[in-house]
Amino acid sequence: MTVQPPPDSGNVPAKLWNRTLASVYSMAEKWLVMKFGGTSVAGRAQWETIASLADNRRREGFRVLLVCSAIAGATNQLSALAKNPESELDLAALMDAHRSLSHALDVRPSSWLPEAEFLLKQYLDLIAGSPVPKAQASLLAMGEWLSTKIGVQFLQQHFNASWVDAREALMAEEEVNVSAARRWLSASCNAEQDLTLQKQWAGLAPVLITQGFIARTAEGETVLLGRGGSDTSAALLAGRLNAERLEIWTDVPGLFSADPRLLPRARLLSEVDYAEAQEMAASGARVVHPRCIRAAAATHIPVIIGDVNRPAVTGTRIGDRIVERSGVKTITCQEDMVVALLQNLDTRHHVGFLAQVFDIFKMHGISVDLVATSETTTTVAFSRRINHIGSVELDQLSADLRACCSVDLFPDCVCVNLVGRGVRKALAQLGPAFRFFEQRPLLMLSQSANDLCLSILVNKGDHEILLREAHDALIPVDESGPKNVFGSSWEKIMESA
Repeated sequence: MTVQPPPDSGNVPAKLWNRTLASVYSMAEKWLVMKFGGTSVAGRAQWETIASLADNRRREGFRVLLVCSAIAGATNQLSALAKNPESELDLAALMDAHRSLSHALDVRPSSWLPEAEFLLKQYLDLIAGSPVPKAQASLLAMGEWLSTKIGVQFLQQHFNASWVDAREALMAEEEVNVSAARRWLSASCNAEQDLTLQKQWAGLAPVLITQGFIARTAEGETVLLGRGGSDTSAALLAGRLNAERLEIWTDVPGLFSADPRLLPRARLLSEVDYAEAQEMAASGARVVHPRCIRAAAATHIPVIIGDVNRPAVTGTRIGDRIVERSGVKTITCQEDMVVALLQNLDTRHHVGFLAQVFDIFKMHGISVDLVATSETTTTVAFSRRINHIGSVELDQLSADLRACCSVDLFPDCVCVNLVGRGVRKALAQLGPAFRFFEQRPLLMLSQSANDLCLSILVNKGDHEILLREAHDALIPVDESGPKNVFGSSWEKIMESA
């Protein structure tokens, strides 16, 4: 947002005035944004850690904004209610979980329960009358509303804290050629600095708490930023406030060389740059959302990942080009992928064939992740989860594609991604791992144009074996390799915790 110079400022250009104003604000009010995920806001111990971390940052001289997710499981309960708004069982489970949290935090239910019951009834009635994505967005937003309304009451037992509505700060951008589900449930916002917002929120308590996952339309209606959107909210708000840094607190201390739940010997990554981190996140590293990295990169705000259960462990730092090292840093798995084999025996002589195919994907509001072509076959891969594609939508897509080619669908695939700078060089090291395909099908192989990712599509169930073999071939064993890239393994971190 651009603030116009006052009348008595002479002929000072607006851009220079805003740079000067931003400098004054940054000297007076240093902002720090801290994001806490669903497992990080679920109990007394976690909220004690949140309060301690926020108080420490406040004592360091920061104004602190806490961005919180719904408690673990709440969004799933709300999703069940969106499908069956008359389910007393799901509603009772949702409310019982929040009453339990309220009791654990010594927060009086009367401070949040009456308003919560009123809003939930209003939104459930709305969905019962019209179960469209627009109505679902308001209901699903209640998870973050509940966690932060209870959370602020707990924080106020420790220091001066205020609740703010994220919709005051984040407005969705208009997008064309997207489905209604994408528009209302996975909206996009910009991270442009907002001096007016900074001034307004600087007049409130030194510690503020707000909701992740939520934004508004220009008309003031609630939209969501997609599952995992609290990360994105935090990065967008960090940009709006011109924050010194963004801290993301979750249940692991950072990005690893593989999912530590699948591979305990996976190693913590000490530092990665924005481009690598975004590729990792987009390729299935669930610690941080790719749109979060994109927003942070746009505003050059460093991101620090920490473990709320092990706050002393130094986590991953993400920023501008930090580590100048080629090679694979992580191997990720992206589930819920669809691979479509589109065959046309005259592809190279059929002018506009690919344009026709992608017009069909565009018509269905589907963003394609990977493409490979040959003389007769075009192979396309896309995410069911990100595109909100169910069985009905997949059948409709397949029917429309058959108008111009034959279609073979593999609807339950996993994309195993090798991510790091100069990933092409990794091919020479993959000989032993590629023996994996002597007994199993390779559905698709794709190399990114930026030389950051090599993607291997396989059937679900085959990916864990491929992950282990590729990790053994490409990642140094614990305590070896460059220290500014690889830290300790997950199993060693757990042993020392």
